[in-house]
Amino acid sequence: QRQKGGQLVINDKQEGIWGSAVNVPLNTCPLMFGQQSVTLVIQITGDGFDVFIQDKHCARLEHRTQLPPNKCSLTLQFPSTDDSGKLEKWTVYRVWWGHKDLMATVDVPGVAGGGGVAGVNSFSSLHPRKLFISGLRKIRSDQEVDLRRAELERAFRKYGGQLGVSVLAPKNSSFAFVEVDSERQAELALQEMASKYRLNRARRTKHEALQEERAAAEAAEKAQEGSEWD
Repeated sequence: QRQKGGQLVINDKQEGIWGSAVNVPLNTCPLMFGQQSVTLVIQITGDGFDVFIQDKHCARLEHRTQLPPNKCSLTLQFPSTDDSGKLEKWTVYRVWWGHKDLMATVDVPGVAGGGGVAGVNSFSSLHPRKLFISGLRKIRSDQEVDLRRAELERAFRKYGGQLGVSVLAPKNSSFAFVEVDSERQAELALQEMASKYRLNRARRTKHEALQEERAAAEAAEKAQEGSEWD
């Protein structure tokens, strides 16, 4: 977190690349900068990282990668420098983590936009065509990535239609993503491939949801234009 132009900027960084930031105007947050100390709570839920400052729910950073299927280590890190190499000064008085009841109250049916909390969006979190394959042998080289991709393309080929399936197999990982032709094919793959692979529906990112909404709107517009010419 950092101050930038009167905003609190919350983001993720994967393989050295920043994602799409959630920008929170400072005038919507409790007073922080210039104070001797503030209390920051980050609650991890199935939807993402809920950020509370002085007990006020200020933002949510939705999950941008698939959640690990099993227990894993959790690391809290305070960077010593920013991206420009400038020193970051932190004074940490106390750190605590553990289980706590859900603190966010924005996910109330009928309340659009999450009650104005930055980063909270209303869309299905499950991807209709993408599958998450876990429990694979960890791969560490580009050659192993190519072999993993080829293996999954062959295994799931029948579910990909004429163009085949799309496979994402990150390096230094024991999981992969497979995108099939349709929601129906995804259901079939879940049923038929469960004996060979550990697989579940992948979570859909905010960016993917917006892309699908935009594509649907463009398709509807083209269909409307076609009907006008008939």
